[in-house]
Amino acid sequence: MSRVPYPDWAKLSQEKRDAVGYPDRPVLNVTRLALSAADGLWRANYAFKRAMIYDTTIDQRLREVLILRVAQLTHCEYELHHHISISANLGFTPAQQQALLAGDYSGFSAKERTVAEFTDEVVANEGVSDTTLEKMRDFFGDSIVVEMMIIIGSYVGTALIANAVQLEPDTEPVRSWDAPSGKA
Repeated sequence: MSRVPYPDWAKLSQEKRDAVGYPDRPVLNVTRLALSAADGLWRANYAFKRAMIYDTTIDQRLREVLILRVAQLTHCEYELHHHISISANLGFTPAQQQALLAGDYSGFSAKERTVAEFTDEVVANEGVSDTTLEKMRDFFGDSIVVEMMIIIGSYVGTALIANAVQLEPDTEPVRSWDAPSGKA
């Protein structure tokens, strides 16, 4: 059980209930918790989190490499619960998932290895070496590198919150972000 209780649906603004589709759609625990925030902060956070899913330009598989590394490095069981499922839906085998979580990138493409190494450095070192940054810029260009750093920061932030409140995994993990009509 979360160390911070979820807000009472009846006390939430209609805007918040409508945005997450309550009561017609299942709502993720991390989304339910965020509903506690003041409307202005919640609105901005909700838009930002949706953008992390639906408005990115990076390849979905590369995004999952990045997110799985963030989840592993931050010891975030909540994120791992969902992103093991999402990555499987994108074709990651259990062996690839375990290798990625263990930090063994030998079975991955050069781009995937570089994204994993970049994520490791950004999260563990709170920075990135010149060599790794140059490899990222060569592969992806500056715009995508910045986009990946924003995504890393977003998922690190979610991990910190989930870990701090001991957010319990949702009953069913997200399997895909393909359609915005699913879980919020």
